[in-house]
Amino acid sequence: MKKAYLTLAFIGLLFHASAQQTYWQQEVNYTINVRLDDKKHELHAFESFEYINNSPNTLELIYIHLWPNAYRNGKTALANQIYEQNKEDILHLGKEEDKGGIDSLDFKIDDAVAKWEYHKKHQDIAVLHLNQPLAPGQKITVSTPFKVKIPSGKISRLGHIEESYQITQWYPKPAVYDHKGWHPMPYLTQGEFYSEFGSFDVTIELPSNYVVGATGDLQTASELAFLDSLSKVSPLNQETKTDLKGGLKNMKSAFPESSKTFKKIRYTQSKVHDFAWFADKRYRVLKGEVELPHSERKVTLWSMYVPQSERLWSNSLEYLHDATYYYSLWNGDYPYNQVTAVDGTISAGGGMEYPNVTVIGSASNATELELVIVHEVGHNWFYGILGTNERVHGWMDEGLNTLNEMRYFMTKYPDNTGMNDMIPMIDKLNFEELSHHDMGDLMFRATQRFGADQPIETHSCKFHPANYGTVMYQKTGLVFHYLKAYLGEEKFDQCMHAYYERWKFKHPYPEDLRAVFEELTGKDLSWCFGDLINTTNFLDYKLVKAKTSKNGSKAVVKNSGQVNGPIEVNALKNGQIVETQWIEPGKGRRKIDLVTAEADEIAINHNRHIPELYRSNNRWHEKGLLGKLEPVKMEFLIGDNEPNRTNMFWTPVVAGNAYDKLMIGGAIHNNALPMNRFQYLVAPMYSFGGNRVSGIAEFSYVTLPKNNFRISRIGLSVKSFSTMHSNLTNERNPFIALTPYWNADLGKKGDKTPWSQNVRVQGVYNLVPSNQDNFGHAGGFAQYTLDYKKRDFLSNTKVRIDYVDMKSLFAGVSNVSASRLFVESTNTFRYLKNKMSRFVELRFFGGALLMDKTEILSGDSRLGLSLNGSNGAQDLFFENYYFGRNEFNGVWGAQREDNMGAFKTGRTILTNRWMATSNLYAQLPVKYLGFLGVFADFGAFGTQVDVEFAANVGLGMRLGDVFGIYFPLYSTDNIMQSLGGNYAERIRFTLKMNLVNQLNLRKMIN
Repeated sequence: MKKAYLTLAFIGLLFHASAQQTYWQQEVNYTINVRLDDKKHELHAFESFEYINNSPNTLELIYIHLWPNAYRNGKTALANQIYEQNKEDILHLGKEEDKGGIDSLDFKIDDAVAKWEYHKKHQDIAVLHLNQPLAPGQKITVSTPFKVKIPSGKISRLGHIEESYQITQWYPKPAVYDHKGWHPMPYLTQGEFYSEFGSFDVTIELPSNYVVGATGDLQTASELAFLDSLSKVSPLNQETKTDLKGGLKNMKSAFPESSKTFKKIRYTQSKVHDFAWFADKRYRVLKGEVELPHSERKVTLWSMYVPQSERLWSNSLEYLHDATYYYSLWNGDYPYNQVTAVDGTISAGGGMEYPNVTVIGSASNATELELVIVHEVGHNWFYGILGTNERVHGWMDEGLNTLNEMRYFMTKYPDNTGMNDMIPMIDKLNFEELSHHDMGDLMFRATQRFGADQPIETHSCKFHPANYGTVMYQKTGLVFHYLKAYLGEEKFDQCMHAYYERWKFKHPYPEDLRAVFEELTGKDLSWCFGDLINTTNFLDYKLVKAKTSKNGSKAVVKNSGQVNGPIEVNALKNGQIVETQWIEPGKGRRKIDLVTAEADEIAINHNRHIPELYRSNNRWHEKGLLGKLEPVKMEFLIGDNEPNRTNMFWTPVVAGNAYDKLMIGGAIHNNALPMNRFQYLVAPMYSFGGNRVSGIAEFSYVTLPKNNFRISRIGLSVKSFSTMHSNLTNERNPFIALTPYWNADLGKKGDKTPWSQNVRVQGVYNLVPSNQDNFGHAGGFAQYTLDYKKRDFLSNTKVRIDYVDMKSLFAGVSNVSASRLFVESTNTFRYLKNKMSRFVELRFFGGALLMDKTEILSGDSRLGLSLNGSNGAQDLFFENYYFGRNEFNGVWGAQREDNMGAFKTGRTILTNRWMATSNLYAQLPVKYLGFLGVFADFGAFGTQVDVEFAANVGLGMRLGDVFGIYFPLYSTDNIMQSLGGNYAERIRFTLKMNLVNQLNLRKMIN
């Protein structure tokens, strides 16, 4: 076996050597002179770059990134992304002084004027036409002046906050041309970059009292002396450190006046693909040093921070030191001469990386600051030295870096409780035992449990915002943590060092990383680089049975998930692992023999190395009659699903309605994070109005099918409250409603599409103990929902058919059955775009009764179609919560206005035949009064003898999607007649309550 392995490895190395001969990449060498105008917040610059064509192809054009133009107006890709994610239109509706851009361009090639034009779609990309074709091996020099209007730092990465400058993605820059072609890309906040390696020679001119942190080696002796002098007088380097800390509490961060004199400082750096610089007159400076673990070479450390961050940044050199040391240890020594961290203003996340220098946004505590510094310094490896295409394969940058970040905290702080350290008071919610690794594990598995995750290998701009962090960062880190545990640290580190040495200062792709690991391990790692990275298939391993004896232990393990990965099996004594074996990837049941005798516990994945979706089926323990049942742990409110406990939660509950009055009780549930497959919530409450027990209960089972469905849930809701038939009697009558349902989101998991589909099938059986046969009604419905979501348009369409068999409320009238068909479409348009964001909502509804209409009309109104939306009595499937379920008039009788006819009037008109309506609501185009609007309702409905028309127009006020109040100004006669002469009854109050069984979590997360 050893000989065969060496032969295979040798063949692999020969193949790799051959492949390396065909590898090529372009080279770009920059010379830039730039002057900062801190009065106008502008850069005035001149750039020239040498472009060397190392490709085998002749080039006729070069794509040039002009990324400051992303901040120019509301028509850029950046503006669209910010709006889609945050509903903020800062680049469209914001102040002109907050916007940015690049202009004064005049491209020349080898001193000859060159033709260029903006990209047809993106104004932050230019197409530079070469005066002559550039053959393989040839080079040209491109030059241009340029001016940058620096935008507000509140928008993204490039910007300023007053006179604190973050100068990033600021100069004209060729797009990458590699073996897969050109890669022009607009600037985005979510979605990073891809650039050519080369060298930089940058001279910066600015007022002499600015302190600068930048990419590269500082070549100006006077500036080095200036920084050294600042570091020597820093309060943190003085013996009075403790006293001074206390005195810093009231220190203001006002900017000093800019010096009248200017200085020029020069930086140079080779083998990098970007250049960034940061300037602030307030910076204090710390200087340190780290000795690299392999070469023992010394690297300089710089920390620059504003005065009010003094206490927080007191240990920043330690964080820089340890990050540089450990990343070098695990991946390969840092190749440059300095590492800098600056305290800055950044809206695009907590920090941002550039070669040699990282900017750190606001941090709430020391743990968070260390986390961000470590992560961003780590990007010198995974982005800086290993220059992947982050826009397309972001996990190779963010995910591999997250693995190292997790490993850093586990190594330096083996007993860390990361979630408690990062989020104050989180321990009060029963998450206190979770480590930094567990935080990422919990975040990802909770998202996966909702059926809302996406594949790791997803284009950055196609990630949903939540998944960008949860999947690209956390899931990737967890997957490679799993791979490291399976291979062992020594072999894993060997692979990472080989990857680093082979691909540093180059552009590796996913297949290149996989090739290194499979070559050096001799293993087929398709379960990792195929399934876990390219699909949303989940991991789940089950311990079927186990036993132990004097001769060792035996276990049977089953792969119950969708990925055939390796399985870690542990034998424990007294809670400590004494033996670990790995079962190689495979399907079905597998047997394993462990040498440990008389183990008191057998477990799968005891240390949570594997990001399994479910972990409640992973253990056998000797104690107790049922060895696979974990002890129950009761906790308050909510918590995480601990792998060695059956977690239950309790909380007091207070509620009320018009009939039960005040209700007090408690809830017991198992709704932890991540969610269980089987979930329950039981909440009994004592009703002071009904003198009985009321409440709700919910039981459901969730699955994540591999195909066609994002998530599927089958469940049963139980509701029991008091009602009062106010038109018959003042007695309070309880009901018990049982509503089984199946609810599913359709589609392929991982697709970011404007379309989403949902199907819901629900039944009802309503027990009314006061009736002689204890029966109120029974039936069911099937509903299909289609949603469409784009920047300025939202659409929701529903098609539904009901069937109900109902006991009559009236003596002498037979029971009735009916079927109803509804079609509803609600469309929201953004109609005002130039000065403010305002929307108009247009809704259409059509419905008809399909069965015995005459008996319904004469006997019971609950099955009719309501012009102004259903009241509680018409909520036949108990889909919503009503304060007055049997009220037809008044506030509680008109609680909903978003279904059936949806007229915004206080009393209803019923029909037993058909109804068609349209409803318009438009927000007023008045600043600060977006909660006010106008409405207009129009409709027609059938009677026994004719067709009637109705209209209703007025003013309204909406507070979100929960509360509304509407004042009709005009109504047709048939509406007025139903109301009498009381205007107060024409006013419509609405309140939407929908707490438990309306599952469409994809919309909630996305």
